Amino acid sequence: MNMVKERVDMGMMEAVQMLPPAPVVLVAVGDKAGKERNVLTVGMFNLFSAKPPIIGIAVLTSRHSYKLLEECPDFTINIPGEDMLEQVIKCASSSGKSVDKFKEYGLTPVPGKRVGSPKIAEALISLEIKKTETFEKGDHTWFLGEIKHTDIVPEYDIEEALLFWDGKFRLPGKVIREI
Repeated sequence: MNMVKERVDMGMMEAVQMLPPAPVVLVAVGDKAGKERNVLTVGMFNLFSAKPPIIGIAVLTSRHSYKLLEECPDFTINIPGEDMLEQVIKCASSSGKSVDKFKEYGLTPVPGKRVGSPKIAEALISLEIKKTETFEKGDHTWFLGEIKHTDIVPEYDIEEALLFWDGKFRLPGKVIREI
């Protein structure tokens, strides 16, 4: 099982420049009390602006987290490493309606410094996002927001960040699982 990772604060644009290409991300959303919170795996992620730093994620309206993302003013984007592969897959293949993904899959919620939604302690990088707008494109709704705080593990290496494209989970240079 993966471990909670020590973190240091980092400048917002520095963190954006350290994001891997085609990352798979774990989005955490919910209230500070943890009464209603969820983690979802997202593959549609994009940088929309550098000044101010605006990040967006796309979510199907049929997902349980869609309602939480609509209701909450913020969310966090967490970049998993290879050691989190099973959790990424489990979060993608189960619904927050029936399971507390934090508890069930060994993810540690950490309070955000600038947002109410939790971060995931085991992640390599966490971005705290204050929602600014939403819009629909095709079968997804995009949730855009401004980065309000970032933190990163001190020993971060971009080659450890989990990627996903063409139906395969990868690290830069090698495929680690095909689905």
